[in-house]
Amino acid sequence: MAAFGILSYEHRPLKRPRLGPPDVYPQDPKQKEDELTALNVKQGFNNQPAVSGDEHGSAKNVNFNPSKISSNFSSIIAEKLRCNTFPDTGKRKPQVNQKDNFWLVTARSQSSINNWFTDLAGTKPLTQLAKKVPIFSKKEEVFSYLAKYAVPVMRAAWMIKMTCAYYAAITETKVKKRHVIDPCMEWHQITTKYLWEQLQKVAEFYRQSSGGGSPLPAPPAEVEAAMKQWEYNEKLAMFMFQDGMLDRHEFLTWVLECFEKIRPGEDELLKLLLPLMLQVRAKVREIEEQIKERGQAVEFRWSFDKCQETTAGFTIGRVLHTLEVLDSHSFEKSDFSNSLDSLYNRIFGSGQSKDGHEMNPDDDAVVTLLCEWAVSCKRSGRHRAMVVAKLLEKRQAEIEAERCGESEVVDEKGSVSSGSLSAATVPVFQDVLLQFLDTQAPVLTEPGNESERVEFSNLVLLFCELIRHDVFSHNIYMCTLISRGDLASDPHLPRPRSPSEEPSDDMECKEQEAGAGVKMEMFSPPMHNESKGSPSPEKPATEQDGKSISKEKASDPAFPLLYDQPRHIQYATHFPIPQEESASHECNQRLVVLYGVGKQRDEARHTIKKITKDILKVLNRKSTAETGGEEGQKRKRSKPEAFPTAEDIFAKFQLLSHFDQHQVTSQVSRNVLEQITSFALGMSYHLPLVQHIQFIFDLMEYSLNISGLIDFAIQLLNELSLVEAELLLKSSSLAGSYTTGLCLCIVAVLRRYHSCLILNPDQTAQVFDGLRIVVKHGVNPADCSSAERCILAYLYDLYTSCSHLKSKFGEIFSDFCSKVKNSIYCNIDPSDSNMLWDPMFMIETIANPTAQNFNHSMVGKILNDSPANRYSFVCNVLMDVCVDHRDPERVNDIGILCAELTAYCRSLSAEWLGVLKALCCSSNNGNCGFNDLLCNVDVSDLSFHDSLATFVAILIARQCLLLEDLVRCVAIPSLLNAACSEQDSEPGARLTCRILLHLFKTPQRNPCPQDNSKSASVGIRSSCDRHLLAASQNSIVVGAVFAVLKAVFMLGKLCHFHLQLSCKCTGLDDISEDDMGSKKAAGRAVSIETASLDVYAKYVLKSICQQEWVGERCLKSLSEDSSALQDPVLVNIQAQRLLQLICYPHRQLDSEEGDNPQRQRIKRILQNMDQWTMRQSSLELQLMIKQSSNNELNSLLENIAKATIEVFQKSAELNSNNPSANGVVVPNNMGSSVSNSSNTSKMKPVLSSSERSGVWLVAPLIAKLPTSVQGHVLKATGEELEKGQHLGSSSRKERDRQKQKSMSLLSQQPFLSLVLTCLKGQDEQREGLLTSLYSQVQQIVTNWREDQYQDDCKAKQMMHEALKLRLNLVGGMFDTVQRSTQQTTEWAVLLLDIISSGTVDMQSNNELFTTVLDMLSVLINGTLAADMSSISQGSMEENKRAYMNLVKKLRKELGDRQSESLEKVRQLLPLPKQTRDVITCEPQGSLIDTKGNKIAGFEKEGLQVSTKQKISPWDVFEGLKHSAPLSWGWFGTVRVDRKVAKFEEQQRLLLYHTHLKPKPRSYYLEPLPLPPEEEEPPTPVPPEPEKKAAEASKPEKSSRNIQIGKVVPSRSPYSGMIPAISGGVPNMMPLGQQQYKIAGYKHQPTIPQGQILRMQLQDKLVRSKGRYCLVVSFLGVGVLYLCPQLIVSLIFAKLKGAVCKVRKFNVFSF
Repeated sequence: MAAFGILSYEHRPLKRPRLGPPDVYPQDPKQKEDELTALNVKQGFNNQPAVSGDEHGSAKNVNFNPSKISSNFSSIIAEKLRCNTFPDTGKRKPQVNQKDNFWLVTARSQSSINNWFTDLAGTKPLTQLAKKVPIFSKKEEVFSYLAKYAVPVMRAAWMIKMTCAYYAAITETKVKKRHVIDPCMEWHQITTKYLWEQLQKVAEFYRQSSGGGSPLPAPPAEVEAAMKQWEYNEKLAMFMFQDGMLDRHEFLTWVLECFEKIRPGEDELLKLLLPLMLQVRAKVREIEEQIKERGQAVEFRWSFDKCQETTAGFTIGRVLHTLEVLDSHSFEKSDFSNSLDSLYNRIFGSGQSKDGHEMNPDDDAVVTLLCEWAVSCKRSGRHRAMVVAKLLEKRQAEIEAERCGESEVVDEKGSVSSGSLSAATVPVFQDVLLQFLDTQAPVLTEPGNESERVEFSNLVLLFCELIRHDVFSHNIYMCTLISRGDLASDPHLPRPRSPSEEPSDDMECKEQEAGAGVKMEMFSPPMHNESKGSPSPEKPATEQDGKSISKEKASDPAFPLLYDQPRHIQYATHFPIPQEESASHECNQRLVVLYGVGKQRDEARHTIKKITKDILKVLNRKSTAETGGEEGQKRKRSKPEAFPTAEDIFAKFQLLSHFDQHQVTSQVSRNVLEQITSFALGMSYHLPLVQHIQFIFDLMEYSLNISGLIDFAIQLLNELSLVEAELLLKSSSLAGSYTTGLCLCIVAVLRRYHSCLILNPDQTAQVFDGLRIVVKHGVNPADCSSAERCILAYLYDLYTSCSHLKSKFGEIFSDFCSKVKNSIYCNIDPSDSNMLWDPMFMIETIANPTAQNFNHSMVGKILNDSPANRYSFVCNVLMDVCVDHRDPERVNDIGILCAELTAYCRSLSAEWLGVLKALCCSSNNGNCGFNDLLCNVDVSDLSFHDSLATFVAILIARQCLLLEDLVRCVAIPSLLNAACSEQDSEPGARLTCRILLHLFKTPQRNPCPQDNSKSASVGIRSSCDRHLLAASQNSIVVGAVFAVLKAVFMLGKLCHFHLQLSCKCTGLDDISEDDMGSKKAAGRAVSIETASLDVYAKYVLKSICQQEWVGERCLKSLSEDSSALQDPVLVNIQAQRLLQLICYPHRQLDSEEGDNPQRQRIKRILQNMDQWTMRQSSLELQLMIKQSSNNELNSLLENIAKATIEVFQKSAELNSNNPSANGVVVPNNMGSSVSNSSNTSKMKPVLSSSERSGVWLVAPLIAKLPTSVQGHVLKATGEELEKGQHLGSSSRKERDRQKQKSMSLLSQQPFLSLVLTCLKGQDEQREGLLTSLYSQVQQIVTNWREDQYQDDCKAKQMMHEALKLRLNLVGGMFDTVQRSTQQTTEWAVLLLDIISSGTVDMQSNNELFTTVLDMLSVLINGTLAADMSSISQGSMEENKRAYMNLVKKLRKELGDRQSESLEKVRQLLPLPKQTRDVITCEPQGSLIDTKGNKIAGFEKEGLQVSTKQKISPWDVFEGLKHSAPLSWGWFGTVRVDRKVAKFEEQQRLLLYHTHLKPKPRSYYLEPLPLPPEEEEPPTPVPPEPEKKAAEASKPEKSSRNIQIGKVVPSRSPYSGMIPAISGGVPNMMPLGQQQYKIAGYKHQPTIPQGQILRMQLQDKLVRSKGRYCLVVSFLGVGVLYLCPQLIVSLIFAKLKGAVCKVRKFNVFSF
C-alpha cells in the first residue's frame, strides 16, 4: 500500500480506462477539440458554453425551459437504465481458462491425482475442485479413474463436462476457422467404444472357457476389472443418456446392435447387457398387442383392416389360391412336382405362422374350403374325400408335433413327462369341422333335388374318411350333439325309421315288378350318384313324373324318410364308423341315440344281420366250377324264399343307411376273403364266383365304402398267385381263367378309383407288384386274353403315372413297358377292306357267344392268318348287331367275344376301325371299304344305333380300340362331311353322334324294364366294363375332346340359333337329362332321335358338355392354354358360345338383347360369379380379349371397366336397401344347401355366402386379366372418385347425392381390394390416382380448417369415413410414394397436417388416427431404407440426407405446438437432444414488428413471459462463478444505485442526535465540559488478556470489504423460470441475495461537538469506575456491556439494523 501511495494519478492502474485518469477531463475519440479545422488552427478552439453570460457567475437570472430540462433529464434516466440493463449473454459459451483451471496428468503427479479423485468421490465442493481439474492425454482414460474411485455418477458427469470444455478451448485456440464439434456425438462414440472394449474382454474369456464343456474357471484379474469397468460405466452412460449428454438415438441403436451380436449360449454376456436393455425397453411389453395389430395393418398396407376382421380380404385370397391349387393339381399321376406332399406344401406350407397350441386363423378358412371342395357338386371325383382327409391328417400331425415340442418336459436323464405324451382327446380340426356341419354342410330337404343328393353322399364319404384318419372324432361329435340337445326327438317329426320297417305296399310292388325281369348274371346294381345321377340316354321318361312330394319321399330308396329330420339326425344316421373292436362303444352309442333301447334297436340289429345272412347265402352256395359252375349262372325261381336273389338283396340293401351298408359290406368282404384264403391254403374246395365278388364290389361301391373296397381288392390281389397255384395243383379247368377274370374285376375297380389308389404309395406298390405277378409268365401283349390285355394296360398306366414305381421296379419292367406301349397304345389306321364275304364264317360262334367250349387263342390265330376271314368275321358280327339281333344281352356278349378275339388277333383293331368308318362315312361312295356290309345295313335305320354304340363301347373298354383313334379316323371326318353339307352324309353323322354320345357319357347301368316291354334298354351290362370305359375316357388326349366338341358344334350350327326355338322343336335344345327319351309337343310324342340333325347335334353337344370329366378336362386345359378354342373354323361368337357350353352346361346361354349386349354379358359374368365358377368367368373374359383386334380392344376394355363399376354400384344399392345382404348378388345355385332347422348351431361360417361369391371375387378375377384391363378399371375408378370430390352441380342436394353415391361405392371393401389389385404394375395410372387422392385429402383438411364439419356430426362421420377409404387406397400405393423423395415429403407433410389441424385425433377417431400415424411412420423410416440388391455408400448417404431433410421439415411444421396427438407424432422423429429449458422475460407491453424487431415506446412497468431458451447440458457447469450461458438479461435484471433504506436512515439519525432529557441534580454540580483541544489526551491503557483473545478470534472486517451496491430486479422473481433444473441453476443465487459493487457508500457527516463531549465524558466514567468493554457473540448478535444508558441506546439501534460504532468495536447484523 505504501508503494501505491507513491504512484501518481497518471500511473495509477485504472478500473475504467475509458474515462482516463482522475481529475482530468474525460477524452472522447471524436471530440471537437481534436478537429483541425481552418478556424481552429487560426483562432484555436472556441468553447461555446451552454449558458450565455458570465460563466463564473450565477445563472439565477437565466431563463430555462422546464419541459426541455424534463426531457433531457428523462433521456438521461433512460440512457442510464439502458446502460445498467444486463445484456443477453445466452449465446456465449462458458469460458474456461485452460491454463489456470486445468493441469495435465503425468507420472509425477499421480499422488495428487489420487487425492483429487478421492476428493471428487467425496463431498468436497465442486467450486474448489474446479480450480484445478486433471486432464488425461486420452479422453477415455477418465472412465477408468472414475470407475476405480467409484465416483458418484453426477460428479463423474461434471468431470466429463470439464474435460470436454478443456479440449473445446484448445481446439478453438488451435483452429482459426471455428469448427463446431457436437459433444453429444463425440462422447457417445467415446463412451460406447470404451464399453464395447470391456464387453469384448469379458466375451473373449467366456468364449475360450466354454469350448470344452467343463465348468467355467475363475475369471482372471483383467476380466474382473473389465466387468467392474462395465458395471460402473454402464450406469454412468445411462446417467449421461438421461441427462442429455449423449446422442440418445445413436446410443439406443448401439445397445440394440450389441444385443444382436451376442451369440447363442453366451448367457454371461446376456446378463451384462440385459439390465441395459430392460432399462431402455421397459414399456415394450405394455404395448405388445397394439404393436402386433398395427404391424399387421402396415403389412397389409392399411387396405384390408376390415377384411381381416370379417375373415374376408386376405382370407378370401388364400381360399381362392387353395382352390386354384386344387384345380390345377393332377390327381391321376404322382411325381416329385405333383404329389400329395407338394399339394400340401402349396396349400399349407407358404407363409404359415406356427403358433404352437393355437391354430392359424387362416387354417379355418382353408379347412372349410377343403370340405366344400370335397362335397360340392361343382367338382367331381371320389378321390376328393381321401385327398382332404390325408391333407388334414398331415396338417394335424404337424400341429401336434409342434405342441409336443413346446410342451414336453425332459429331465436330466432324458425322460419326457407323461403329460406331453398323452394324446390330445380332441382332434385339432374338430371344432372347425363341427362348425362346417352346423352351417355349410348339405342336408336332404327336397327329394327331387339331384345335386342335393350327390352332395349329401359326398359329405358321407368325406366324414367317413375323416373318421378313418382320426381327423374327426365321431365319439366327441355324438357327445357334443347330446350336450347341445341336437339329437332330441321332435314330437312333430318322425323318428328315423328302422331298417327293418318295410316300405309301403305300392313301393314294394314296384320293386318286385322291377326285379322280376332281371337275370341272375346281372349282379351289378344301379350305380348311385356316379355323375350327378345322370341316366343313360336310352332310359324312358321317369316314372316319378306327376307324383307328389310325399310319394317321392316315401319312394326314395337311398334316403328313406330323412327329409323331415334335422341335419344332425341325418348325419348321425349315415356317418359310418370303422368296423373295429375299439369302435364298439360308438356303435352302441349311435344305436341308443337313434333308436332308443327298446324294440326299434333290436329290429335295426336284426335287419342288418338278416341282410348279411342273405348275402352270405349267395356267396357260400356250392356253385363254383369245382362243383358245377353252370349252376351259378342260372336263376332258380322255384324257391325264392329259401335262396334270395341279387335283386332282392339289393332292394333291401339300398334301404339301409350308409352306416349299416358299411357294416354289412365289411362283414361280407371279410367272409369272401376268408373263403379265398382258405382255398389258397388248400383247406377248402370252394371258391366264390367272380360274379359274386363283382356283386360285393358293387355293393361296397354303392355304400361309398371306397377305402374298404380298395383294401379288399388289394387283399384279393395278393391271394391270386396262391389261388392260381392251388388250381394248377388240383388240375382245375379254372386254372388260367379264374384268376385273370377276378384280376380283371380288380383292375376295373382300381382303374375306377385310380386317383384314390395313388394317394398311398405303399398300396400302389402292392398293386403293381401283384399285377406283375399275375402276368409274370411272360405273356405277349400282342397275343393274350382280353383280361390280360387290360391288366397289362393298367400296369403301363401305373408305371408311367407314379415316379416311385419307376425307381422301384424300373430294372425289371422298363423293357416290358415299351412292349406294352407298342402293342396296346400305338395308333392304328382304319382298314378299307373289300374282300370276298363269307356270310357263314363263324356264324355259330356269333350266334352263341357265351359257349364255354370255345378256344379263343386258336380262333384268333385263324383270324390273324387270313385277311378274308377277318373281313367276313367283322361283317358277320356287324350284321348280327345291326340287323339280326338287337337284344342288349347279346350285344354285350358279342362285344366281349370280339374283345377276346381281338386280344389274340391285333389286326382286328384296324378292321373294327375301318368298318365303323365305312358306316359313319357312308356318303363317301364306297371309298371306305366294307361295301358288302353297307349294302345290307341301312345307316339311316335308327333302331340299331344304340346296339352298335354299346358294341363299340365294349371294344374300347377292353383296349381293342383307342378312343382317340376313333375320334381321329371316324368321328371327325363324318361330322365334317355333314357340316360341309355333303349329300347323303346325314345318316352317318347321326350315327356318329349317337356313338360319341355313348362313348363320352359317364357309363352307367340302370335296371332293365320288364321282359314284356317292347322297347329294350341298351347299355353296358357289367360294371367292370363300365369302369374300363371310364378309364379310356380319362386317357384320351384333350385335343381329341376339343375336336369332337368343335365338330359337333359346327354340325349343329349353334351360332345361328338361340336355345328357345320355334314351337316345332320347343325344348329340344333345352332337353334335360330326365327328358332324354321323349318330349310332348302339340299333343304328340316327339323323339329326340327323329329331330333334325342340327337339333340332335346340339342335344348331343350339350349332353357331352354336361359330363363332369369333359368339363374338368377342358377347363383344366384352357386354364393352362386358352388357344384351343381359337380355331379358324370358328368365328368369335361361335368360340364364345362353345366356351359357354363347356363352362355352364346346365345353364341357358346369354341372349344378345338390349343396349350394348357386350357390356351386359360382362356384367352378368361378374354378378353370377362364385368361387366355383371363377375359373369359367376368367376364361370367358380372356377369350373375349384375345379375340378382339386392336380397334375393338379399347371398346372392350372400357366395357369391362364400366361393367365392373356398375356391378359395385348395384351392390352398394342393395347394401343400402338391405344391409343384411351385404350388397352381393347371390346366385341361385350355391354350391351347398343349408338347412333352416332350428337346431342348427348359432356359429357363423368362416366365410359367408356373400363373401364367397359376387363382388368379393371381382378383384381376384381382374388380377388374372391383362394389365390393360386393370389400367382401364383404375381410370374408371378415378372418375368415380372425382365425381364424389369435385362436383360441378350447383345444387347442394345433387352434390350430396353424388357424394353419397361415391361414398357408398368406396365403402365396400371389395371395391378397395379391386382398386389395389389393379394398381400393381400400373405406374402411369398410379401417378394420376395418387395426385387425385392428394388433392382430395388436402381438400378434406381445408374444409376442416374452415369449420365445415364442426356443427354436423353426420357430416363429420362421413368425412372420417371418406378420409379413411382414401387413405386405404393410398396405402396400397405406398411403394410408388416411397420411390419419389418429393412425393414422400409431400405426403408426410399432408399426413402431419391432418393430425396438427385436428382433422383426426386420438379422441374423435383413434383407429383412423393410428392409421395416419403409422403411415407417417412408414414414410419417415422408409426414407432410410435402401435396396439391399443395389446398396452402396453413396445411396446410403443420399438416403440419410433425404431423411434428415424430411425430419427437419416435419419439425418445422410441428413447431412448439403441444397436444396429445402431436406428442405421438414427435415420437416418430429421431430422439432430440435433451436441453434445459429456461423461461425468459421482457418488459411488459413489448411489441414486435413483422421483421422480429422490438417496437419501442410501449413498455410498461413490470415484466411479462417472453420466450423459452434452450441450454445444452454440456454448457451448464457446476462450481464456476460465471453465469454463461445463463444470462441475467433473460430476467430483465437492471443495475440500480443502492438506496439507503428508511430504517438505516433512522438508525443514523439515532446515532448522531441528542435528546433533551431532564438532568439529575448531580449534573449541575459537575464542572463544565472542556473543549477537545484543551483536554489532555487519554493515557493509553494496555488491553487485558481476555480482550486480546476476543479481538484475535473476531474476523477482520473493514469498510473496504463491504459491498454497498445492490442489484434489485424490477419485479419479483418468476417462480417457474427454471423448472427443468433440479436443485437450481449453478451460480444463480436468488436475486435478492446477490450484491453488486456499483458505488462506494458515503460516510456519515461530521459528528457534532456536543456528541463528542458526551462520548468523552462516558469514556471517563468507564475508566473511572474501572469497567471494561466486552463483545459477546450470541446467535449472531453483538452485545456491548456498557453503562445502562448506553445499553438502551445500543439495543434500540440494533433493532433498527443500524451500524453502531463505539470506539474500535463494530456491531453488524447478519
